[in-house]
Amino acid sequence: MSIYAKIEGDLVSNIIACDDANIFLMPGYYVKVTESTGTAAINGTYDSQNQKFIDPKPFESWILNSDFKWESPLGANPDILTNFWDEENQEWATRS
Repeated sequence: MSIYAKIEGDLVSNIIACDDANIFLMPGYYVKVTESTGTAAINGTYDSQNQKFIDPKPFESWILNSDFKWESPLGANPDILTNFWDEENQEWATRS
């Protein structure tokens, strides 16, 4: 059994588990999720040119890096346990 993502346009609309031999029976266009394609997420996208799944963009200001991962304009969160991204102020803020 393999994991497949249903692609509509470039959007991931569904994720299913299916035997490789039976995927052709499913209506629509499916892409197999592999180590090289990365993990698919519903409402994410599939970059067919680079054969990579891209997670949904978490914030308008974030940038897609060369590893097809979203990152803040300031880079990685310095402390994931206490910080969160404040989109309005474009900064990592500390939880109270």
